[in-house]
Amino acid sequence: MSTTNRRLETLALLQAHPGISATQLAARLGVTERTARRDVAHLRELGYQIDAEAGRTGGYRIAPGRTMPPLLLDADEVTAVALGLRAAVAVEGFDAAATTALAKLTQVVPARWRTRLSALADVQTPPERSRRRAGRDVLVPVALACRAGEAIRVRHRRHDSARAAPVEVQPHRLVTLHRHWYLVASPRDTGRWLTYALDRIDHVQPLGTRFPAPEPPADAAAFVADTLAHGPWRHRIRVRVHTSADLVRDLVDPSVATVVDDGDECELHLGTDDLDWAARWLTYLNLDLDVVEPAALTDRLRALGRWLLDRY
Repeated sequence: MSTTNRRLETLALLQAHPGISATQLAARLGVTERTARRDVAHLRELGYQIDAEAGRTGGYRIAPGRTMPPLLLDADEVTAVALGLRAAVAVEGFDAAATTALAKLTQVVPARWRTRLSALADVQTPPERSRRRAGRDVLVPVALACRAGEAIRVRHRRHDSARAAPVEVQPHRLVTLHRHWYLVASPRDTGRWLTYALDRIDHVQPLGTRFPAPEPPADAAAFVADTLAHGPWRHRIRVRVHTSADLVRDLVDPSVATVVDDGDECELHLGTDDLDWAARWLTYLNLDLDVVEPAALTDRLRALGRWLLDRY
């Protein structure tokens, strides 16, 4: 093993095994302890901040520093980073940064990995049907608040309002669903958790404190999906489906509707402001079903059927 390769391997061991001793490094690399310590000293000269703890249980660990030396990533880790950069276009303001970062990553990885990165770069995504994208000036401070458990004041616009109103919340978790970002947070003095779409937030202010909040949802992603399916919609829909719940779950996204088991059959529960949309969606499922409520949905299904007969 060359000196350069050995020092790169030393760096990889330090990253993978914080607290590893000089004796353990030497044994893994097949060198003397003196050589292992010399390699660590060389890495420090390159800018890596490597702390050392004395004693029998002491060892080396990499500490965060002011500079960013080269990272050691394996093929799967490089692919994961590239996929994350591809997903960054869902955040307004990160489009150009994600593109240039992926280009830089492609330049520095070993040649044998560039094929997979080029393949990822060639993947095309359909154009956005709307401008519903979270802004980086919102996403970053919200993410930091979630990590620190710090309350924030956000200016949020409800789906049925054109104006944004301030609200103070205790944040819990960020969730991404269908390329949209959502914040699970508890408004001050309400004792409940709500879901906020980040694209409807235009300002975030840290408050430097923490609000009392109830026990958070065990599964934040499931909580968001359930909220989207059963949120503050004008119409609550129940549909009886004459087939197994397992089959229906394969067809229905949990953020659109909830499937409720009932023996050999099941029910679909969902909410919407648009019964015509609900009629079209249920028709698309191509399932044998009956409307339980509301009765107006049956009228919309009949009207859709008549239109289809007249048209085709």
